[in-house]
Amino acid sequence: MKGAEGRLIRKNGIGVINAVPSELYPGKTRFTVAHELGHWELHENTSQFLCNEEDMRDYGRSPMEIEANHFAAELLMPTFYFRKSCGREFPSFELIGKLAAEFESTLTATAIRYVDISRHKIVLVWTYNGVVRWSYSRAEFKLPFVLTNRPPPPFSSATVDESDAREELDRYEDANWFPELSRVPEVLELTKRMNNLDAGLTVLYFP
Repeated sequence: MKGAEGRLIRKNGIGVINAVPSELYPGKTRFTVAHELGHWELHENTSQFLCNEEDMRDYGRSPMEIEANHFAAELLMPTFYFRKSCGREFPSFELIGKLAAEFESTLTATAIRYVDISRHKIVLVWTYNGVVRWSYSRAEFKLPFVLTNRPPPPFSSATVDESDAREELDRYEDANWFPELSRVPEVLELTKRMNNLDAGLTVLYFP
């Protein structure tokens, strides 16, 4: 288990799941168990999974980890109840944090679920070590994707000094998340800095 948050071992139709407990973040432990249950249900031809923190936040690299993450989100945050709790508020990390606490899940998984369930048009961006690792949006909205494996744009909520970052959705006039587009769409943005991980989660909201 060294370096792993969760492990699934299966043999002859019997499985064992281990998860590293987190007293500080109980939602993290619940999500880890649900993630491994996703592997159990969806990936029966694989006998063992060792999943680390990066796997639990993977929405752009490994198809099996992405599938397990979506399974876990649907298990912990059922559509009917989650949609009811979303209400009609505008996106904010205060709201997403409340939802994460209510459903006892992780902030990132809850943000993804919020993108999938709420009525708002959002592109969610995960930045790690100063590089965009993935972006995620609801397929039916056909929103542009942020290019990965490059730094987030200068003057954005993800790169400005924290003292200059707004606490609510706002327009950062000089930031361009979509330089490949001939016409820059109107976007409001907000970033949650996770300094302990050298990471950030950014909401790009399309009014």
